[in-house]
Amino acid sequence: MASLAYSLFILSLFTFTLLNPVCSELDEYLFSFGDGLYDAGNAKFIYPDKYLPSYHHPYGTTFFDYPTGRFSDGRTVVDFVAENVSLPRIPPFKNKEANFTYGANFASEGATASDSNPLIDFRSQIRDFGELKLEWAVQLVNVTELARRLKKAVYLISFGADDYLNYEIPSEASREQLESIVDVVLGNISDRIKELYDFGARKFVVENVAPLGLIPFIKQTSDNSTLFYELASLHAMKLPQILEKIQDGYLFPEFNYTVFNYFGIIKEIIDAPGEHGFKYGDIACCGNSTYRGQACGFLDYEFCVCGNKTEYLFFDGTHNTDAANNLLAELMWDKESGFISPYGVKDFFPSPTTIQTLLTEATALG
Repeated sequence: MASLAYSLFILSLFTFTLLNPVCSELDEYLFSFGDGLYDAGNAKFIYPDKYLPSYHHPYGTTFFDYPTGRFSDGRTVVDFVAENVSLPRIPPFKNKEANFTYGANFASEGATASDSNPLIDFRSQIRDFGELKLEWAVQLVNVTELARRLKKAVYLISFGADDYLNYEIPSEASREQLESIVDVVLGNISDRIKELYDFGARKFVVENVAPLGLIPFIKQTSDNSTLFYELASLHAMKLPQILEKIQDGYLFPEFNYTVFNYFGIIKEIIDAPGEHGFKYGDIACCGNSTYRGQACGFLDYEFCVCGNKTEYLFFDGTHNTDAANNLLAELMWDKESGFISPYGVKDFFPSPTTIQTLLTEATALG
């Protein structure tokens, strides 16, 4: 049974919608910020003259039948979340010919929470969001409606992995040194989320990072896999704490968040792929060498591609297959999966059926 606080929170979202109806058929909005796990093709517009493997075979071949710039054989988690609420695919913001009526995807491969690259890092993605907010303001010519849509929207966030992968970590690094690194990364994520709040965002779905020491790329290229694993573990442990701190602060009274335990589910699939419908959790579908951890889609390197992509968790050395992203989106959708807390993503998109159920439970809980 849902707690009274949980039920009342969902009911408050529904009440807000009832009091602010719109005439359009769809009244849901979705934004995503992050790295290659969420990237829908921004890189081509940022680096127009650069060879990008994600725009070449074998990326995109499972679902789209052609490369789209997504670092997968098919869809990302963001695509599946959009499908769940009958939204069109959320387009990459850098594609200026796209329709941003229902949101935009700002994520880009290699993006960090720190200010490491002014073209793609979290701060630059927020600048792009500010630009889109101005475009919406011009189109809507209604400040109240603009604020309502931004408040109603859901914001998916995936940062941290590339911050850690970019660190030069000494092999003898102490626990205290690793904690210091994680605190810096989480501090940047916290600061950027507060900026989004100031822009009008209210509902945040934040995922932690994969168990980096176990992914094919790190196993194949690094002698510090244990330290990378420790960084990711610390990140997973501390992320809920920094989000709770924002929520408890008096400056952010309407801040609502939930955390997707990406670390936990990826580790579980790596350890026991068969329990989640996969055959291979420790090697990628596409790449070279022992774990196929590198070179998928590269021009100057040989690489191989698996036959049945649905058997694999990883498509390349760091990114997931369409089948894996489908599963991740399902686990993210409902808090009963045990991998997302305190809410499921569906709770930020409340349906009339959900509301009636929670209303009944809230009444019973008194």
